[in-house]
Amino acid sequence: MKFVEVALPTPIRSTFTYKNPFSYSLLGKRVVVPFGRRTLIGLVMTESYETSSSFKLKEIAEILDDQPLFTKQLLNSISNLSDYYFHPIGEVAHAFIPNLLRKRHNTQFLKKYDALHITHLPAEPKLVKLTKEQAQCLDSINKSQNKEFLLFGVTSSGKTEVYKHYIKQMLQKNKSSLVMVPEIFLTPQVFESFQKDFGEQVHVFHSGLTDLQRFKVWLKCQNGEALVVIGTRSSIFLPLDNFGAIIFDEEHDQSFKQNEGFRYDAKFLANELAPDGAKIIYSSATPSLNLLKKSASKEIDNFHLEQRYGNFNQPKINIHPINKQKLSSGVSDLLIDEIEKTLDENKQALILLNRRGYATVFFCDGCGWVAKSNCCDVELVYHSSDRRLKCHRCDSSWRLPLVCPECGHDHFEFKGVGTQQIEEMLQERFPEFQTIRIDRDSVASKSKREMSRHTIIDDKPKIFVGTQLLAKGHDFTNLSTIIVLNLDFGFFGADLHIQEQTAQLLVQVAGRAGRRNNQSDVFLQTRLSDHPLLQKLKTGNYAQVAELMLKERKNLGLLPYINLIYLKAEDSNQDRLNDFLLGAKAQLSKDQIEVYGPFDSPIGKQAYKFRKFCIVQSENKERLLQEVKLFTEQIKEDKKHVANWALDIDPINAS
Repeated sequence: MKFVEVALPTPIRSTFTYKNPFSYSLLGKRVVVPFGRRTLIGLVMTESYETSSSFKLKEIAEILDDQPLFTKQLLNSISNLSDYYFHPIGEVAHAFIPNLLRKRHNTQFLKKYDALHITHLPAEPKLVKLTKEQAQCLDSINKSQNKEFLLFGVTSSGKTEVYKHYIKQMLQKNKSSLVMVPEIFLTPQVFESFQKDFGEQVHVFHSGLTDLQRFKVWLKCQNGEALVVIGTRSSIFLPLDNFGAIIFDEEHDQSFKQNEGFRYDAKFLANELAPDGAKIIYSSATPSLNLLKKSASKEIDNFHLEQRYGNFNQPKINIHPINKQKLSSGVSDLLIDEIEKTLDENKQALILLNRRGYATVFFCDGCGWVAKSNCCDVELVYHSSDRRLKCHRCDSSWRLPLVCPECGHDHFEFKGVGTQQIEEMLQERFPEFQTIRIDRDSVASKSKREMSRHTIIDDKPKIFVGTQLLAKGHDFTNLSTIIVLNLDFGFFGADLHIQEQTAQLLVQVAGRAGRRNNQSDVFLQTRLSDHPLLQKLKTGNYAQVAELMLKERKNLGLLPYINLIYLKAEDSNQDRLNDFLLGAKAQLSKDQIEVYGPFDSPIGKQAYKFRKFCIVQSENKERLLQEVKLFTEQIKEDKKHVANWALDIDPINAS
């Protein structure tokens, strides 16, 4: 072939044509090419004997691979994903290439790692015998003719044991399985559980590993070894040709959707990339409304595990109104008494507050000046552990001011409650018991994650304080009291997704209690005790709550009964930002398509840029994508637009 189209990691929404001076095919291989004054590594997507390009073409400088990295089918999938997400094809292709291969390493350099190829098969795994209900679920998965399967099981119903048996079947067929978890924090415990059953065939893949560690797993997948991979969102880019199962643990979690750059949904990618015959299993105690709707309309098969496994009791959910009540660091005094009672019984208590830091507002006691981030226009959060003011939008950090910049006063106060403040209050109230804080600040490093995980396993009486990380898949052996704070914000707001996510969070955190035959209580601290959704959540029956939300959304024509795209934009000039979005709204407002906005983003300003978005929706998805494609082609010709804009396909939040 004389000419090749190369995908390069640039924000330009097209491939680039180069001459092929070699006499053989370069399809699916990495090549080094001149690009302006730079030299870049790209991926050959297509090749031909002719070209329509009118430019003077440059030649490929170097070929890095003896054999293609990607099949023609995968190259087509990359192209399809670029089209679907309206994202530059070079950046999409880049996501599939391991970091080590993004450097100028040729095949000879990488062959030394290929020697690690393992050919022996491990001993037959001995798994826990399934209950009658679990066995019926496994049988349903095996008999299902659909590619996708929803495993809807109440917390502690043994969903993991079901798909472990399915993975065993895959290994017996010499097929691999990918188990996707929402957080790096969860990977060690899941890895240990699977390694105990499947031995050395189990591997971990996430961004916390080194480039070399990730490359070794990628290479094993590329070689077609029968593996069990425990991975986070990015593991969907592994070579999946030999995979028989892709399993999403905690399917409902937002972490499976990338919200910056290439804004992909790992579940959509699984459908695009899974080989023929592979099964995609979505496992959750609180499935997304979208999947429940697909299940109800028979688009996918499902099984509902309704019984808790073993000696697991259903926790009692209590609504605890705090109107006109005295609070200590945001916690009702009555609930502090409940914590004391729990500790006296040698049990554990958990307090969930989805807000990091010590205090949410830091201000001058003299004139009322409030510390704000100058780049994001949001209140800075006071972190007592390192005595800094931090912006939770862009992670910038400031030292504490010595005097007020407005009036020169030197006395400051703070308001609002974060996990650090609750931790401090509980340590003062219960000094003889350990208080463990688990949030993104406390588990930032691998060593801290390991330390936190071991404290969760330990059954000594203690108090856990943390954010939603505590609600995700942990097995607390001696937990009997759970307190949820500051949940009222989840019942209101312009973001359509908040109510669904709040309901899922509450049911998930309640599921951490009642294990090992413990009688347990969940207290929902609220000022909205009469809210209808809260009354439904009191039952702990997520299926009923989801049915109520789906019925309401169907009547109103809302997601998941309509197709959504968010057009998000940012610029340092608000007028320019508004003009761009209003112009886009005029262009996209067509027959069968509705456009609303512009609206302020929940994160109204970040990194010195104002942020807004428009909602583009239609019942006809094909028509919606067609018109949005025309919009992107037209805007490419118009150079006078905002600093950044992006299309968020199938969005999960407005941020």
